[in-house]
Order: sequence, then C-alpha cells, then structure tokens
Amino acid sequence: MTLDLGAVRKLLCERLCHDVEVVQPFDDALMVRTHFRFPDGDTYPIHLSVSASGGLVLSDRGHTLMHISYEHEVDSFMDGTRGMLMERIMTESGLHWNGGAFCLDTSPEKLSEAVFVFGQALTRIYDLTLLSRSNVGSTFYDDLADLLTSLIDESQVERDYRPAVPNSDAYPVDYMIKGNQENHVFLYGVPNRDKARLTTIMLSHFHRSSLSFESIIVFENQAEIPRLDLARLTDVGGDMVSSLAATDDLGRKLRQRTA
Repeated sequence: MTLDLGAVRKLLCERLCHDVEVVQPFDDALMVRTHFRFPDGDTYPIHLSVSASGGLVLSDRGHTLMHISYEHEVDSFMDGTRGMLMERIMTESGLHWNGGAFCLDTSPEKLSEAVFVFGQALTRIYDLTLLSRSNVGSTFYDDLADLLTSLIDESQVERDYRPAVPNSDAYPVDYMIKGNQENHVFLYGVPNRDKARLTTIMLSHFHRSSLSFESIIVFENQAEIPRLDLARLTDVGGDMVSSLAATDDLGRKLRQRTA
C-alpha cells in the first residue's frame, strides 16, 4: 500500500477541523472543544478570549484544579515534589496563573499550536495525581511531612535524627518526636519493601545497642509489603499505621506519647 501524501494531508486537516469545535458560551469568550478529556469523561473546557495586551489567551477557568480537588487537598497537592513538577510543566509549556486558572498567551497565527500545547500541559498536570497512588517515595515522604505538621507541633519534631549508638550516621531516624516521658518516639515512613527491610535493620541495631525508645511505623500501603518482610519488621517495631489515610489512628498514637 502506498500512502498518498496529499490525500493524507487533506484527510487529516478535514478531520482535525471537524473534531475541534468552537462555540459561543454565555460571555464574550469562546470555548474550544477538543478530544482532551479528564478520566471521568469530561472534556477540557478550553476558553479563548482577548488578553489585556490585545493578543489571545487560553484558559481552563480553574476546571483542572477543580477536578484534582475531587480526590486531593489542592494546597497539599501543590507543595513538595508534585508542586515542583507542576512548576516545571508550566515553565516548559509557557503557562501562567490567573487566580486558580491555568492560562496560555498566544497570537492568532499560533492559535492551533497553542491549543495542542495547552491541552498537553493540562494532561501532564492532571497526571501528577497518579503519583500519590503509586510507590513514589519522594511524594510519600512529602505527604508524610505535611501530615505530621498538621498533627503535632514542629518544635517537638527533629528530622533525620542521629541517635546515640555506634556508627550513628549510618542509622538515621526519619523523625524523632519528643515524648511525654523519658523515651522519645522514632517514626519511620515505609513506602515499599526496601524501606521496610532497612527500617528493620535500623531498629534491630538500636535494640542491640540497648537504646531506650518507642517507635511508630507509617506505611504508604501496609498490604503491599511482602508478608515475611512485614513479619520481621513487626518483631522489632512498635506501633504501626497502615497508610497515610489512617490519620485518626496516627494522631491518636502520637497524642498518647506527646500530650
């Protein structure tokens, strides 16, 4: 089969013109309807209007953040690793903020290119929601830090604590929390099997060194830790919290030791 360049070009142009629709909503802006969609099936509401400088501006009018807010707390979502990735996407795509809306300035001559760039950028931003549902350690630790800040006074917490044991630099504690008695609380975040094994080694070392402490293990998803690794960690660890979603459980265990 031989492809006819002219015929393919004509077909592609016709289909693109047919599939991209421009409609007039209830104000001075136009809406560009494309095949870009959120996972729930809603199409991206891409609004086109005249910018203050006389050019054109595309805007989602806050719908992307609204869809993200269905499953995530937006302020936390925009902090840490995800926030840095979002800023990178915006810089690479030329997006800017207008309130809670993502916007892209363009000109009439570059409008078609801008529509595709805008749709692709919104897709990349929304896909950051997938990070919180996967075993991405950096995101998990950001979420854990935010959760601890909401549950306990920062003055009671020391991050990357080095206890008084031999070769202490090799055995850092994710968080040391000042307890209400002599024993401090060592809190570890465990997003995966490797961290479960490392935490087991560290806690075992502390016990062999006769260190007095209590421990709390916070999993990203306890059910995903292999049974044998979980059993070893259970033997040397203290309280365990099955996931970051168990906020009440973690808060109760912290209050018991710090109030």
